[in-house]
Amino acid sequence: MWNRKQLKKRGREALKKNWWRLIGISLMLAFLAGGMRVIYRTPEGVAMVLDVNVRTQSNAHILNDWFSSVKQSEDTQTGQILGFLGEHYTPKKGVLAGVYNHMTKERSAFFGLLNALNDVLFKDKITEGVLILIGALLMMMFQVFISGVLQVGYCRFLLENRIYGQVRLGRLTFPWRVNRWKNTMLIMLKKYIFLFLWDYTIIGGFIKRYSYKMIPYIVAENPDIPHREAFLLSRQMMKGNKMRAFAFDLSFLGWYVLNLFTFEILRRVFLTPYMQTTEAELYVELRKEAFEKQIPGIHYLDDKQLYEDTGLEEYPVERYKLYNPKVRKWIRLKYDRAYSWSSLVLIFFTFSVIGWLWEVSLHLFGDGVFVNRGFFHGPWLPIYGTGGILVIVLLKRFAKKPLLTFFLAIVVCGVVEYLSAWLLWEIKGMYWWNYTGYFLNLHGRICAEGLLVFGLGGCAFIYIAAPFFDEIYRRIPKRTARILCILLLMAFAADIVFSLIHPNSGAGITDYQAKASLLQTAMCF
Repeated sequence: MWNRKQLKKRGREALKKNWWRLIGISLMLAFLAGGMRVIYRTPEGVAMVLDVNVRTQSNAHILNDWFSSVKQSEDTQTGQILGFLGEHYTPKKGVLAGVYNHMTKERSAFFGLLNALNDVLFKDKITEGVLILIGALLMMMFQVFISGVLQVGYCRFLLENRIYGQVRLGRLTFPWRVNRWKNTMLIMLKKYIFLFLWDYTIIGGFIKRYSYKMIPYIVAENPDIPHREAFLLSRQMMKGNKMRAFAFDLSFLGWYVLNLFTFEILRRVFLTPYMQTTEAELYVELRKEAFEKQIPGIHYLDDKQLYEDTGLEEYPVERYKLYNPKVRKWIRLKYDRAYSWSSLVLIFFTFSVIGWLWEVSLHLFGDGVFVNRGFFHGPWLPIYGTGGILVIVLLKRFAKKPLLTFFLAIVVCGVVEYLSAWLLWEIKGMYWWNYTGYFLNLHGRICAEGLLVFGLGGCAFIYIAAPFFDEIYRRIPKRTARILCILLLMAFAADIVFSLIHPNSGAGITDYQAKASLLQTAMCF
């Protein structure tokens, strides 16, 4: 019989091994999952915080009814939603609030799809409905093909992290690397569909979440397992353990209370990865009990190297049953490398274009309109490229110390963003972004939320993105690369000259004063 204190102790030990990687991965997965937070203040002044996640929301219709009752209570002054909510309940401000709220009005890609069809077919909102439809379909495709498979990859990372001191971030792509992503995707999709249907019962969704709790770990150990056996095995492992697992989750309640006094920092940097490493320990104990009871399907869990100390620093991939030496090797992301000037120029434009696409997509799916974001007229936001290149050039020497690199990336990117905002204001007297109202913002030019994202993004630039693109650009013939760099620099120089005379401005770009006035007016009501 497993012991809660022992599991937590082993979970903390596992967390210490790869603390910085676990934090980065958990933040990334939370970001990709598209969770949101709504703050509601009762008449007595008590703040209630509700988390709704696209993949784990329980009894969505009940929650929707609750918000409807809150909206009605506003009319009778029995409650107040903090922030301008509009027609639907929405989070206040945040990185994905705009795009997520409009794409999925009920915080579910499936409901977002229904809302889009409703707008097109019954409300005559063709343009808005089509854009939301595209966004909802893209989110559904992401959840089906990427999100669930990544979750299994993360479980693989957690299991290897228990025994081995060196676990590569590439373990997140484990189902793809062993060419079992299709079976993994189908199992996780089936799980989400079942949970979605069970959510429409009174307590079925709650119970089934615990019944299916071990499925990602089972698939992470053996992605070849048939889907029926995966579900049956999880149910058998959790039989008689669901209530204990629930009590186990409740034992973290004290940490959540403490987290309220740290402005969510504790949850991000400790609590979430701690709970995940501890859950992996729970799976190990339930697996052990399953072997003792010889429950049906237990023979599928046959990766002994995940549980036996082999004395190695890294999991011996070549001994894994699905290892195929003939499979083409993936690009090796060695961050300690020398970059040529042509590669740096191409990486600069790559980051700038990616940043432009990101911000344009936020407005496209958030507001239903195309907005050419940024000071320039071309399809690039050089602040992303500048920050990325500076992080690579200045911080590469510190890359062996990830935590230091993270904080230095915050400093470098924060300085770049603040100086850019200050310079644009001094030259043109307009804001191209404004963080007024965000937590810990400095003159509306930088904020804590953005700096944390920059820290993670800077680390991603150094360890993953820059080496990845450098490997690709090295394969371009030198003469071709030089010509391409010259053409891009000439186009960029022309854009600089034109934009200094006629800056890119207007609705959705520099109208922050109007938006602030609108928000203040809405708050008065």
